[in-house]
Amino acid sequence: MIWVSNLCLVSSINFRIQGHTLVLVEVEGSHTMQDSYESLDVHPGQSSTFLVTLRPSILKDYYIVASSRFTKPLLTATAILHYDGSTTQPAGPLPSAPAGQFHWSMRQARTVRYL
Repeated sequence: MIWVSNLCLVSSINFRIQGHTLVLVEVEGSHTMQDSYESLDVHPGQSSTFLVTLRPSILKDYYIVASSRFTKPLLTATAILHYDGSTTQPAGPLPSAPAGQFHWSMRQARTVRYL
């Protein structure tokens, strides 16, 4: 379970983990119907909780990326998801943010359903 909190006053962020699916289970402390996402926008002051199915059978590392949305310049923070016993560094480019802008983000926000 991963909890992402956007403490920005203005910028939304997009959160993603290379090669993994995020299952949204909670927004702002309220349980949601579990939906799967490749990446998810977290808006200013918002917190979201995800379940991530780990893949210990594939021993390699993956990038974790959070990047700003709707800003210039684009700001990006990265981390590495390291599996115990892995000797393979993350490969390839960083997973990219969704190409769509406001409309994509608004459509995604409308998919969140509370229990």
